[in-house]
Amino acid sequence: MRVVNLPPGCQGLRLEDGTHYRAAREGGWITVSDDHAKAIDAIPGNGTAGLVSADGGVYVTGAKKNGRWCTTCQPARLWQPWSTACPRCGAATEPEGIDGDS
Repeated sequence: MRVVNLPPGCQGLRLEDGTHYRAAREGGWITVSDDHAKAIDAIPGNGTAGLVSADGGVYVTGAKKNGRWCTTCQPARLWQPWSTACPRCGAATEPEGIDGDS
């Protein structure tokens, strides 16, 4: 699956085979199949026309945001990224590691 950014004011994309992709908002992005991404990349002027796909690779972004650990609480608790103090005990929290470790 590939991500295609839509130009401003565009909320969807209808392909020649009848497939219709719809973005959540105008000028947003859609996820298309690899075959459809290849067809979009084959359009002359792609990029200058406002359509951009993940040409050359698959780009994956994680939806996970690193939280903050309270190691004073037992067992240790993971809180939201904006919680610099533990909502339960009030102790300072520590950032969660990038690889998911505390």
